[in-house]
Amino acid sequence: MVTPTDRLNRYISRAAGVSRRTADEMIRKGRVTVGGKRELDPGLPFDPFRSEVRLDGNLVITVQEEKIYLLANKPDSVVTTMSDKEGRKTAASLVGELSSRVYPVGRLDYHTTGLLLFTNDGDLAYKLTHPRFGVEKTYVAKMKGVPTPGKLDVLRRGLPIEGVLTNPAKVTFLEAREGKAWVSIRIAEGRHHQVRKMFEAIGHRVMKLRRVAIGPQELENVEPGDWRYLTGKEVRDLFAYVEQKEREAAQAPKTRNGIAAATPRERKGPRQPKPEWKKPPKGPRPTDPSRPAKPRRRPAPAKKRPAG
Repeated sequence: MVTPTDRLNRYISRAAGVSRRTADEMIRKGRVTVGGKRELDPGLPFDPFRSEVRLDGNLVITVQEEKIYLLANKPDSVVTTMSDKEGRKTAASLVGELSSRVYPVGRLDYHTTGLLLFTNDGDLAYKLTHPRFGVEKTYVAKMKGVPTPGKLDVLRRGLPIEGVLTNPAKVTFLEAREGKAWVSIRIAEGRHHQVRKMFEAIGHRVMKLRRVAIGPQELENVEPGDWRYLTGKEVRDLFAYVEQKEREAAQAPKTRNGIAAATPRERKGPRQPKPEWKKPPKGPRPTDPSRPAKPRRRPAPAKKRPAG
C-alpha cells in the first residue's frame, strides 16, 4: 500500500514493475518527472497523492500492494539479511522470488534455527519487533549438562546480563539424555545472543538453539529450509495478539518524555541471589600448605570498672 510519503525509486519500481536498481537508473537518466519537474534523486521523498509522476512522459500509477505473510524454517548457517557481502547464504534465498518483495521480521543468529516470519507489511513487522510491545518468542535450547531446578529458577526470576537484569522468563524443562538437556524458554526481549548468554550465566553452554514460536504463531508443517504462507486464521490470530500487546503498551506508565517507564527488573540492581553453582562449598575451607597460616588474633582484655 502506498504511504502518504513515498520515495521516488520505490514508487517507480512498483509502478513500472522493475527492480529498485533499474528504477534508480531511470531517475538518474532524467526519464522521470514529478509535478512536471525532472527529478534526478532516486531517494526523493514525495506525496504520490498530490504529485503527478511521469516516466518518459507517460503517467505512472501504482496499484495497491498485496500483503503477504509467510513463515520459513531457517536452517543453520544462514544470515537473516537480504544480501551478504561475504557470500553466505541469506534469508532471501529461503523464499525466492514472489509477486511482491518480502523482508524477514527481526533476526535470528547465524547458528540459530527455526521460525522466521516474512512480510511486506511494515506496520505489523514494526509491532512484532519493537521492544515496547513485548512480543514473546519461544526457543528450545539443547545444552551441555543438566541444569538443576534452582538454576532454572534463576532464569525465571531474571539475572544480570552485561549489567542489566533480564525480565522474568517462562522456562520449562523438557528432557535430559546422555548428559545433555533440552529446555524451553520464552522471553519478551531481544538482546544480542540473549538466550545463549542467559544459559551461560548459570553454567550451561548452549549447543543448539531453535525458535519454535513468535507470539501465537508456532513453527508447524514446514521442514528446515522450506517456507509456507500463513493461513487466514494464523494471520488473524497474529493481528489479534499484536493489537492486545499494543493496548498493553498504551496502558503502561509513561515518563515525562512519553516513553514507557522501565520496570524494576530492567534497571540495574538490586543484586540477585547468587546461584547455587556459584556458592562456595559448605564446611571449612581447605588450607593451602604453600601459604603460612595467619596467627589468631587474641581477644582484647576486658576493661576494669572503677570501684564504686
